[in-house]
Amino acid sequence: MDGQVALVTGASRGIGAAIAVDLARAGYTVVINHRDSAEDARRVAEAGGPTATVIAADVADHAAVRRLTEEVTDRHGRLDVLVNNAGVTLPDDWRTLDPARWQRCLDVNVTGVFHCVQALAPLLEATGRGRIVNIGSTYAGMGVGAIAAYAAAKAGIAALTTAFAKELAPVVTVNLVAPGNIDTDMTRSVGEEFVAATVAQTPLRRLGTPEEIARLVRFVVSEDAAFITGQTLVCDGGHSLR
Repeated sequence: MDGQVALVTGASRGIGAAIAVDLARAGYTVVINHRDSAEDARRVAEAGGPTATVIAADVADHAAVRRLTEEVTDRHGRLDVLVNNAGVTLPDDWRTLDPARWQRCLDVNVTGVFHCVQALAPLLEATGRGRIVNIGSTYAGMGVGAIAAYAAAKAGIAALTTAFAKELAPVVTVNLVAPGNIDTDMTRSVGEEFVAATVAQTPLRRLGTPEEIARLVRFVVSEDAAFITGQTLVCDGGHSLR
């Protein structure tokens, strides 16, 4: 993968950080995007090695994504892989959820994906074999009122994945990786009672790790997955089987 450039959004921690480090160690020049976690992003870049760089941008901000695109172009002149990972969750009861928090969840999780693909698709197409991986969630298809906004946003990403896969073929593949309950700060923020309950409902009886998601993403962007597009790849320990 020497010479190929990958951008991972929301990569300062959790799943995004694991993906960025994994791709960097596989030989990609990795751009680590974050919104306001510069110190965390710098540590991820150090773990990724000398080719990893950091660019701050709020993917929910259309103008910021355009500036991000310009910076990637100026620094590297190309983009081979885009991993849309940036996301937020709101562990709020939908009955009392503040409309502004609902909107922020949609803006980051689903509108952010739209902004990034719209701005960066020309760079990916120019390579002749671009890859887009959107990070979704198995909760997009499961009714959980406490994270209704998050589930709705992730369902929107699934719809965008299908549309983009059709629009960008045959030059760019677009796929969705749908994690289940992964051991991250975001998952833990919902509460230990929720975590314990989901582990009990998971056939493999544990949370997944960010590194397991990273390895799946690395496969999806590889030549071994060149004939896969518009698909959802689930990694959840069997939780969604229930």
